[in-house]
Amino acid sequence: MGKSLQPHSGSSPPHFPLRQATRNYLRTSTILTLALIGVSAVAFFHYAPALSWDAAPPFKFYANITRPQNICVGVRGDASSYSGYIGLEGDNPESHRRSFFWYFEAEEDPTNAPVILTFGGGPGTTGMLKPLGSVGPCILSPNGTVPNPDRITERFNMLALDHPIGTGFSYGRVVNNSYDAALDVYDFLQKFFALFPHLSKNQLIITGGSYGGMFIPNVATVIQERNEALSHKDTGAVRINLESLMISNPISDPVSHYRWLLYFYCELHSVYDKDTCAAMYAKLPDCLDLIEMSLQATGFSESANAARRAARTACSNIAWGGDTHGVVVEDVRRTCHEENSLDCFPLFKWIEQYFRDPAVKRALGVPPSFNYTALSASVSDAFSVTADVMLPAHLMYEPLLAKGIRVLHYIGAQDGNCAWPGVLSFLKLLRTPFQRPFNGAPDVPWPTPDSDTVTVRAIGDGAGNMTYILIKEAGHFPSQDQPALVKDIMEHWIYNISWFQPVTEVSR
Repeated sequence: MGKSLQPHSGSSPPHFPLRQATRNYLRTSTILTLALIGVSAVAFFHYAPALSWDAAPPFKFYANITRPQNICVGVRGDASSYSGYIGLEGDNPESHRRSFFWYFEAEEDPTNAPVILTFGGGPGTTGMLKPLGSVGPCILSPNGTVPNPDRITERFNMLALDHPIGTGFSYGRVVNNSYDAALDVYDFLQKFFALFPHLSKNQLIITGGSYGGMFIPNVATVIQERNEALSHKDTGAVRINLESLMISNPISDPVSHYRWLLYFYCELHSVYDKDTCAAMYAKLPDCLDLIEMSLQATGFSESANAARRAARTACSNIAWGGDTHGVVVEDVRRTCHEENSLDCFPLFKWIEQYFRDPAVKRALGVPPSFNYTALSASVSDAFSVTADVMLPAHLMYEPLLAKGIRVLHYIGAQDGNCAWPGVLSFLKLLRTPFQRPFNGAPDVPWPTPDSDTVTVRAIGDGAGNMTYILIKEAGHFPSQDQPALVKDIMEHWIYNISWFQPVTEVSR
């Protein structure tokens, strides 16, 4: 639905100072607050048809919000949720830029519960995978949804976002890099909290994985810097209460990723055979040199984009250019001979069937003509132009950690797509107040001292300021492979309690 942009020659690189905010956001009224509490919220925000241009009174942006019924039945009955669209910067009647979201209320004390913001990887993977694939009130099966006993929404609000524009049901002009995409998330959150003002004071935790390793540090950096700017002037924007980040199996640092990838493929496992490993090891120096050369150029000029594309081409050949003989890179315990690797993961098929159902679209407030794909080619193509994946997004964690934003990485050990040795490598190299203790800390068995399935390395009080968890029996999607375990991890992290303290002691 969106059109890929050409490179932004004038865009700032992710680690440069942010551009000044260009929009003042109107704060909410008491009437809106009362409307959100009651059933009248549905009628108050729901506009038909969805693509008509409306400014949601008293707000100067498009909002089309409905309350889905009977499409996600959980353990305690029909899940309480809101879904719909919010128009982002640049949205107008002639050119739309609208983000789709699905907000699930916590079953317990939703007014005060932390808000978990989740989106997909890709770039261009739907943000609905986590709620409907592992931690939401209902999860998908071959025959539709079923109640989820391992839901994180029992005690936490979950806000699932199809991000960036062009992903899932979000539509309009797309961006081509994680920094501009992060500005859209900030814009979305300001407007979401204007529509749901009772949530603006609550803690915000951002979670994601895979390409989320690029998205999340960019989003957190934009939020942190905009929050700091608010202390110097009154823009009318809300200070977002960003508390921490939860990242699974990310790509964040291309150097560490490719430096350690063949160690995972050829030494720890047999993803490639002996001859292929030898051929790929011979190509590795050129890959690493090209990455280093690409880092000498900054921003999104054509020359900088071209340098990153050259590095990506050389390095991608190492990751994907050899015959795996059916080994699934995302979970090396498995074999699959499908031509499209996504076909090896039935959840992608189930989620497309679900969101293409006319009844589901109607319940969510999505126009019937809208197509839904779990992975957007237009977004992937746009990001390919800038080779955004070759940027060192991990460096953004350094100022975030120094300023008190807690960072958790929980990693499925069987994933070769974003393999754990590369993740641990860049974490060890981060120049933060936690670097020396992190590098010297042991990996402690968990949840019991004699466990051989999970290890935790945590630096800081409670669950830690900088924490790394390795899950032995999980691949690229840890929350799908180990849903009960990941729920336990998330609860410990969000409550910020010691890993050996039972959650039941503090959760109520």
